Amino acid sequence: MARAKKTDSPGFPAISIRQPNADRIIRGERHRDTRSRPTHFRGWLLLHASRTFRRKEAARGEEDLERGKLLGIVQLEDCVKDGDDWAYVWKSPRRFRQPIACRGHYSIPFYVPKKLVAGTPAAKVTPGKLEGEIRRRAPHESELSRTLLRSSDPSRRSG
Repeated sequence: MARAKKTDSPGFPAISIRQPNADRIIRGERHRDTRSRPTHFRGWLLLHASRTFRRKEAARGEEDLERGKLLGIVQLEDCVKDGDDWAYVWKSPRRFRQPIACRGHYSIPFYVPKKLVAGTPAAKVTPGKLEGEIRRRAPHESELSRTLLRSSDPSRRSG
């Protein structure tokens, strides 16, 4: 039995952002979005409006904005340090004529099947990609690797 071929791309990259910021980014009114973590991702992303929102946005009457949908595409141009946080720098937003219902995800990026965005401006651009590797070690990892190296070194064995 033949196995299904794995595609080169897992799908189109997307980022989930809470309203009203997602709407402001896709309208081109907001060019920077502050996050607690940096990313090495650059290029075109689908912009997903998160289903969740803060209570203060609901109090301002912004609960009628699209939520739980892909609003359009935007380029993530850069990620720069901004005080204790990181600012994602956005450019070239393009709103879809009709938002696409889609479940979001916390990771940056998460991937959406390409067939979901066929016939939209996203089908005409090259998806963004990670530039450089993100390698985060647990605090104990370097100590653990030194211990393992010491124990496997034949010159250190007694006997």
